[in-house]
Amino acid sequence: MKTRQRSLWVLVLLAFGFTVVSHRLIQLQLVEHPKYARLAMLNHCARVELPAHRGMIVDVHGTPLAQSQAVYEVRLDGKNLLDPESALPRLENLLGLEPGTISRSFRPGERYRLLAKRAGEEVVQKLNGFEQEKLREWRAQGKNPEPFLLFHEDFLRVYPNGREGAALVGLMDAEGKGVAGVERAFDRQLRGSPGERWIEKDVLGREIPVYRGFNAAPVDGATVRLTIDLTIQHILEKGLDDLDREYRPKAICSLVMRPSTGEVLAMAVRPTFDPNDGEHVRPELLRNRCLTDPVEPGSIFKIVTLAGVLEEKQVTLNSLLNCENGAFSYAGYVLHDSHPYGTLTVREVTAKSSNIGFAKLGIGLGSARLYRFARAFGIGSPTGILPSQGESGGLLRPPWQWSKLSISRIPMGQEVMVTPIQMTQAMAVIANGGLFMKPQLVRGWISPEGRPTAYVAPQQVRRVISEKTARWVSLALASVVAKGGTGTKAAVPGYTVAGKTGTAQKAVGGSYGHNRYVSSFIGYLPEEDPQFVLLIMVDEPKGGHYYGGEVAAPAFSSMAAQIAEALGVVPRSAPARAAHVGSL
Repeated sequence: MKTRQRSLWVLVLLAFGFTVVSHRLIQLQLVEHPKYARLAMLNHCARVELPAHRGMIVDVHGTPLAQSQAVYEVRLDGKNLLDPESALPRLENLLGLEPGTISRSFRPGERYRLLAKRAGEEVVQKLNGFEQEKLREWRAQGKNPEPFLLFHEDFLRVYPNGREGAALVGLMDAEGKGVAGVERAFDRQLRGSPGERWIEKDVLGREIPVYRGFNAAPVDGATVRLTIDLTIQHILEKGLDDLDREYRPKAICSLVMRPSTGEVLAMAVRPTFDPNDGEHVRPELLRNRCLTDPVEPGSIFKIVTLAGVLEEKQVTLNSLLNCENGAFSYAGYVLHDSHPYGTLTVREVTAKSSNIGFAKLGIGLGSARLYRFARAFGIGSPTGILPSQGESGGLLRPPWQWSKLSISRIPMGQEVMVTPIQMTQAMAVIANGGLFMKPQLVRGWISPEGRPTAYVAPQQVRRVISEKTARWVSLALASVVAKGGTGTKAAVPGYTVAGKTGTAQKAVGGSYGHNRYVSSFIGYLPEEDPQFVLLIMVDEPKGGHYYGGEVAAPAFSSMAAQIAEALGVVPRSAPARAAHVGSL
């Protein structure tokens, strides 16, 4: 009986043991098979990431502004190098190294010695040819050679134009990520998607080439085509260099925009940097001041006030204003003009940039309407032209936050802050017959295969003022550049120019100083058929000159003449039309 019970217990235990083992086998073979298969694969395989080719950044004509150049890391497998005495001198020569650089420290059997970090394609082709030559030679000697050179492909970002347009184009960090400019704004589209390759390894961890296979090919990034014209960009860059040398300012910003479409044709700032030397670029140089640095605009803001009063039909260009002989008391403060003026027409007030005249125009327009027109011109709102750049919306306080004095100061460009791009788009409204076009920097996208995949069409946002009002403002702005105006040095021979000077005192410690200014000129040509708007803004020029008509206007004249030629704008021999306004 005891024997039978003992046997029964043995059978039960055996059955239980087989059940446990069977359950574990089922679990391993069916439930956890993918997990352990992957672990086994990882023990014998390695994943190699295949980098995607980053898309180019090109100008409107397809000229590269940023492109990726293939470079290779080259390593030497000494175990497979069968004839180092004859091979190493050739390798040194092909790599451009001094004789003995490799051979003096070479040790037979040394694996994967680094020979070059960034070898170009031409060098790699020569190295490949040399390797194949040696392999054939050794086979002919009855040997069984293996490849002794290893190449790892990578991409080096190259900026062919160096400092030109650097703040706009941007650059990448050491990890290959865009950190400024277009490189950052469109990093995802430019970057593409890396691929991968799994390789089989032997017991010593070495690759078995025969089992090499591709799992997923990389998807290259798209190319972004900008509205920038590199020829015009070069004109801006040279003009800013000239201003920088002459006035040694704190900063300079300049923009060129096509008013009919809102396309930005050029954008430049000083100080700037060389993106090809990204490791040594100071962080503060990366910001695009045309988008990020708001300033009190001073008199160039008067175009908004003038457009408002003309649109509301409060005045005409021939209406008379008493400019109080240069001193106007309002809300307990006295406002002065740079020169004492008596009675002037609205056109003359614009030409001579009378602060008192514009204060009176603003008071007549009223805070609510002035605020509404400023908003309609785009003041107080970021343009969104280039995402992820920290673009400022400027500062335009609502009327309920204004003081009693504000209505006399905002019309002449104080107590309001604008960015250069905002001021350029505001002037483009005048040049475009009263239409607000969305500022545009991207013309389209091109696939890695070279096919256009998207076109970004110009976008009309709203009508700000009537076409007739825009025409009146334009004629008044032409008077600024005509004889007797503040911007005569902005004249361009053969063309009628419309524009506005600006000399803004900078606020220091809550009050306006007398030795720090922002000197500006913004204008367009030809006045009768505007082809481009050009803004030049010089922050704290040195050397004794600071008026916009002295500092920025001459630069406008030189740069605008070159831009007109580059765009094929035919000059006219007729004199400035601003001299005859008629009965407007």
